[in-house]
Amino acid sequence: MDTREGSGTGGRSGTGRAGRFGGAPGSGTGKARLLAGLALSQLLVALDFSIIYVALPTIGDALAFSAVTLQWVVSAYGVFFAGFLLLGGRLVDVFGAGRVFLVAQALFTGAAVVAGFAPDGTVLMVCRAAQGIGAALLAPATLGLLHANYPSGPERDRAVAVWGTTGAMGLALGVVVGGALLAVASWAWIFWITLPVALVCVVLAGGAASRSRAARAGRRVNLPSAALATAVVSGVSMAFTELALDSPRTWVVLVSVGAAVLLGAVFVLLQVRSDDPLIPAGLLRTGSLRGACLIAALFMASLGAEFYLVTLYLQRELGLGALASGIGFLPLALTIAIGNALAGRLAGRWSPARLLGVAFGIGAVGLAALAAGTLVGGYWLGVLPGLLVSGIGQGIAFTGMFIAGTRDLPATAEGTGSAMITAAQYTGGAVGLALLVWVHGGEPTATSLGLAYTATVVIALLTLPVAATVFRRPVPGPGARA
Repeated sequence: MDTREGSGTGGRSGTGRAGRFGGAPGSGTGKARLLAGLALSQLLVALDFSIIYVALPTIGDALAFSAVTLQWVVSAYGVFFAGFLLLGGRLVDVFGAGRVFLVAQALFTGAAVVAGFAPDGTVLMVCRAAQGIGAALLAPATLGLLHANYPSGPERDRAVAVWGTTGAMGLALGVVVGGALLAVASWAWIFWITLPVALVCVVLAGGAASRSRAARAGRRVNLPSAALATAVVSGVSMAFTELALDSPRTWVVLVSVGAAVLLGAVFVLLQVRSDDPLIPAGLLRTGSLRGACLIAALFMASLGAEFYLVTLYLQRELGLGALASGIGFLPLALTIAIGNALAGRLAGRWSPARLLGVAFGIGAVGLAALAAGTLVGGYWLGVLPGLLVSGIGQGIAFTGMFIAGTRDLPATAEGTGSAMITAAQYTGGAVGLALLVWVHGGEPTATSLGLAYTATVVIALLTLPVAATVFRRPVPGPGARA
């Protein structure tokens, strides 16, 4: 029996959660508004990660960046995002998803607006780091509000599918939007576009967010453990991000890895001795969550790395500009949406093992087509078929891993659990990117990019035995949890 249903902590039924949040939108229109605001917020988190890719040369020329500084304009967001996710998840569990959502939107948007006025590289990197922290609070808060207002079962699966659609599409649309903005405006609008979108998010979801209460009244944030966890994840991400540079600095890698190992040992010691650990022991014993974290890391190192490799191929090998490269990603964004919709429909019928196995199988086929396309050349035969196929797999996988990974979480730990999955995802992305840069070398060619695509195929296929081992039973329907 699932003790979460009807429990004093706020059950997963619609009435239980509405009571806890003191006004969860019960009508269809209210829920649709809330879901639109949460999905659009998730779109922003992903879009701001990738929107800057096509703008890097323009920003570098405008602010006279060195190659290392320019790379860290991208990396600062990812490193601080991954590093602060566990803290963000814990804040959601302690103070409530709604409060964290509103604070995160303010930080994320404010940093973006200031970034557009940045006079030099230092200010811009600080703003990108602040955006990463805001995103680390925003991602678990949006999923926490979604779980709070949609009862477990098919209704929630469909809502997570919509949320996942915008999250996965955001990575692809970031390249599209970035290219379009650069064609008609200055690079500053890459950041300023965040403001109107964030305002819409707050208008749509702010009502439910402002009425939310603390998920764990009387509990506290273990700040020492939170700081250590942030430092450990940031250290690992920083080491592999540095390795992805054309000329990595050995001392940065060694210091980052050494600090991560040392601080990780201290973190584990504090976790064992603490009465209120940052990551509850029960979460660490949850097999579905552990499996989802591993799959999320492999996802970002394989299907998630597609954005980097395709951008590189379109611009370096095919000679396309920012706008043309962005338009070239539109088919991927559309097929990701189709894949997300399929995941929402299939999640209640298929076991997570089957859903994720099919997703990564399709994704691997698409990546293999991209690898073969480097031998063919051109966009229509060399790139488009791989994008169409891999997008379907990517869309199903992104939604499927969050549905499967959060299905067994108690209501009081949803923020931390979802943050663990996302942290694993972006940490895996940093590790995977370093591996791919090592494979294709400092001066990528069609041949070396083909090898890099092949590496992503191998990584994607590694998820199959994990999914088959961890996710063997189907996701129970609402009746099964009573």
